[in-house]
Amino acid sequence: MRCAGILLPIFCLPSSHGIGSIGREAFSFIDFLADSGQSLWQILPIGPTGAYDSPYQSLSAFAGNPYFIDLTVLKDKGLLTAGELKADWGRDAGQVNYGAQRVRRLPLLLKAAARFDADADAGCAAFFRDNARWLSGFADFMHRREPCAAPELWKRVQFFFFEQWIAMKRYANAKGVGIVGDLPYYVSAESSDYAMHPSLFQVVRSGPEKGRPSALAGVPPDGFSETGQVWNNPVYAWQTHRAERYRWWIGRLKQADALYDACRIDHFRGFSEYYAIPVGKPASAGRWMRGPGEHFIDAVRKAVPGLNVIAEDLGMLTDDVHALRRRSGYPGMRILQFAFTPGGDSAYLPHNHVPNSVVYTGTHDNNTLKGWVRESDANVLEYAGKYLGVSRSGNLRCAIMRSALASVAETAIIPMQDWLDLDGDARINTPSTVGGNNWRWRLRREQLTDRLSSGILGMTGMYGRARKPIGGM
Repeated sequence: MRCAGILLPIFCLPSSHGIGSIGREAFSFIDFLADSGQSLWQILPIGPTGAYDSPYQSLSAFAGNPYFIDLTVLKDKGLLTAGELKADWGRDAGQVNYGAQRVRRLPLLLKAAARFDADADAGCAAFFRDNARWLSGFADFMHRREPCAAPELWKRVQFFFFEQWIAMKRYANAKGVGIVGDLPYYVSAESSDYAMHPSLFQVVRSGPEKGRPSALAGVPPDGFSETGQVWNNPVYAWQTHRAERYRWWIGRLKQADALYDACRIDHFRGFSEYYAIPVGKPASAGRWMRGPGEHFIDAVRKAVPGLNVIAEDLGMLTDDVHALRRRSGYPGMRILQFAFTPGGDSAYLPHNHVPNSVVYTGTHDNNTLKGWVRESDANVLEYAGKYLGVSRSGNLRCAIMRSALASVAETAIIPMQDWLDLDGDARINTPSTVGGNNWRWRLRREQLTDRLSSGILGMTGMYGRARKPIGGM
């Protein structure tokens, strides 16, 4: 079933409080998607962020990001006052101000949690009970980070998040829009998961460094970085996971199945083989190690049979990785910005697409299409123009978007910035860099016009991707 969607992280939504939320502005964006004929809204990970505000360096694999809680909803419940919401959330509506979130939003959320009568709320009691396997440990972890706030308050903040999340998802589904989540393969060394379950990771077993990671995840030199990348993520002790029948992983995937209509699993190749770098060494010193492979995939399919997955199968892939994805049955990804290498027959070129795949113009790690056209080598643009039948580079953006929608891939997802024809200043993330403008770009309310919606609907419908009922991918 052919369908289309838009990629836009939650933090990119407009709001009056410095960052996008899962409240009213999310509902408005869902209305825009429905009016534009879109079946899917793809987001990025929703966990609480730690180092450099990256959603891929979360403080928990299970918790929700408190920055995404709509403060106005809490005000309407009598947990905050209008005066308390009047704060300096940042002067630039086009950028997330993470400093304001840490300094102003978290104290407000804890204040609302202190005023909330959890004992009188049956939904809260059920949430605490159903999520006990991770919630108490996460609350204790946050209490150690912020001793002034009792664990009970952090549990209530998580209830606020998931109560609002469920309301948002129900609204989206009622509008015929499915939510595509994003599940990071790794967790942060600063996470509650690492603190609570060190046996699930490769750690130093003795001596003064006991309990510290013995190896970090990353990738060797590739198209994103000439020197490779070292990520601040401990690698898994897969033998322990297997002995425990992948209980921790299956718990994550069951939660994803409940929260999303489909889920992109980042770095899918790690299930076949993963790159482990000794702590303190450069990326080039790492080596590929065997992942859990078919045994894990079969266990997941048995434990979570209805899970809709998009396998992020990008980068340097081996035959084993391709074979594992085919065995899983999960659709892979086709990125058009990677397609136009002169002299090759890239799998990303539209004529090589297959129905069981998801085509993108670019992802959160890519430049915007307009930025890509401005910054790509002349020979790449010349080849793209010839392939797409476009004589001027100024027409390439629209031609690439049309080729995504015309693809035989069942699902086509286009970042919001490409629909808006924004340049590289609006990109979400630049891999192998930290800080700067990463994870900060925000949509402005006035950009979501009726004219834009009509244009998206027209182009989506032209290629047989107008909104369909949600369900399978």
